[in-house]
Amino acid sequence: MPPNGFTAIADATAVGSRVNLLGVIISTKEPRKSKGTDWVLEFSIQDDFTNGSIGGASMNCRLFRPAPDKFPKINGVGDIALLRGFGLDSWMGRIDAVWKPQSGVLVFPASGIPVPELSQAYQLGTQHLPFSAVFGTKDPTPQEQIAVMQLKHAASGSVDKVKQYAAAATSSFRAPARDRQSLIRDVVFDQFYDINAQVVNLYYNNIGTVDLKVTDYTSNKDLYLYVDPEDPDWAWQDQTWKGPYGQFTMSVTLYGNNAVWARENVTVGDFVHLRNVHTKMSPANKLEGVLHEDRQRVNATDIRKLLNAADIKAINDRKQEYEKHRLKKTAFDEMQNVPKKPSAKASAKKKAEKRARQRAEKEQEQKELEEKAEQWENERSGVNANIRAAFPEVHPSTISEIIYNPHLNTRTPKYNDFVFPFLNCRHRPRVRVVDFFPPELELFAHCANDPSWDKRAKKLAPGDSHSKRKWEWGFVLLLEDAKLPPDTVSEKLRVVVGNEAGQHLLGMDARDLKSDIKTLKLLEEKMFILWGNLLELKTELRLRGTDMPLPPGDNRLQNKAFDCCIEEYGHQVDISEKSPAGYQRMHRLAATRIMTNI
Repeated sequence: MPPNGFTAIADATAVGSRVNLLGVIISTKEPRKSKGTDWVLEFSIQDDFTNGSIGGASMNCRLFRPAPDKFPKINGVGDIALLRGFGLDSWMGRIDAVWKPQSGVLVFPASGIPVPELSQAYQLGTQHLPFSAVFGTKDPTPQEQIAVMQLKHAASGSVDKVKQYAAAATSSFRAPARDRQSLIRDVVFDQFYDINAQVVNLYYNNIGTVDLKVTDYTSNKDLYLYVDPEDPDWAWQDQTWKGPYGQFTMSVTLYGNNAVWARENVTVGDFVHLRNVHTKMSPANKLEGVLHEDRQRVNATDIRKLLNAADIKAINDRKQEYEKHRLKKTAFDEMQNVPKKPSAKASAKKKAEKRARQRAEKEQEQKELEEKAEQWENERSGVNANIRAAFPEVHPSTISEIIYNPHLNTRTPKYNDFVFPFLNCRHRPRVRVVDFFPPELELFAHCANDPSWDKRAKKLAPGDSHSKRKWEWGFVLLLEDAKLPPDTVSEKLRVVVGNEAGQHLLGMDARDLKSDIKTLKLLEEKMFILWGNLLELKTELRLRGTDMPLPPGDNRLQNKAFDCCIEEYGHQVDISEKSPAGYQRMHRLAATRIMTNI
């Protein structure tokens, strides 16, 4: 909450009004000459870090002074700015906080702001925070200094994200005026470009998008680095990549009509023209592009085959130069590495071993950092960190996207519409459990020798030992999306947990739960980690003659969301009007585990 007399950035919407603002500086530009006689300093501030995102709930600020040395000193992003009496002006479709007569500015360097636990001396007025101010600005009150400390503490978990956002914003600030047509070497963050390139790889995603890997054989330092096979580091990356090596390849994700057109018309090696590519930074902080649908031209596509011979020749000429340079470099490296005597070979081996050891140490350090970041992100977003799912690199899906998968609908070569009964595919949604079946935990395990469970099983004779009986996991979870749009009814998906998935999920084999009370108790404890108070609530409701799932708006179910893997498959059934192909579309849990020491 902002201090008394200050306005939260989210509430600063009344154009023409005067406001007091307090925020962390998340990006800044160098002072520049305005169109008049003054100089202008621009920076962005943010005061809400509860959802972890940077830049979404921020405000651009413009400060005018007669000379560049009249501005307050900003040491860098992370400093905190206190603005008094700034006006809210509409500028290029957004609302900016702009310097007005009688306005004031204070900038508190991040390095001089202590933790809130040390705030007592500042509250009593015996100690003061260091700051830089515009001449004539009143000193901060004790309450304002306390608010500065609290804001820095609230933003402390987002320091790395702020730096990343600032670096990306700086590159876009410095982008020169240009035509949309551009070489890949000249593209920068958060701009729109037209690009001629050759397709070197493409991937189809389950959610209907297409990922293109394209190159025009110009290098950009912000792209992903594909290591050359001649480099020792090549062994540590994806070795299926066939080139080009270096920072020559840009990833572009296609949506809507653009993705549909690419699926039907584009193959590896094609030359394409991409119109209106929007550049952004990937989660790995690498430059990439997206090509969304044009809302003004709903039936149009912004990708086409490149037919201009001169444009194709230009790409091929650069490709020849790239290959020529790479051959020269390989030959030079081979000359440099020719051993002149046995000791040189031994020395080279020792150096290679040292590099491998250093890489392993760096990888382990990076892995630990990523695990800490993932743990922090899970804690912040309320995701159950005790549930782990494989394939974290897969783009997340929603339950609606799984149920209404557009790729179920296709067209035959004779242009007849056809609907697949199911698709062999895998999804990775973020969900929560809202119901399960069977309703009693002791029925989650089934005797594999029981023909009523497995028609292929041979029934044991009455005198056979109980030890000969084999048990399998078999139950169903009802899942819904972790986050629901407001005023909507959630889509729900029944997911089967078979024996293998149950063994992986629970980390234990199935037993006769009706007689093995210890295993039943252990199962209850593990499922509590997965679904919270669902079992207790379901038992209570069934005693009252009702059942799960709860109606919309009933918040009695308390459990955390988690990431999981779901596989779609077809279960063979009798041909009927409902199943004309003889298959029932099903979904099962896969590669998901409850991480616990129970």
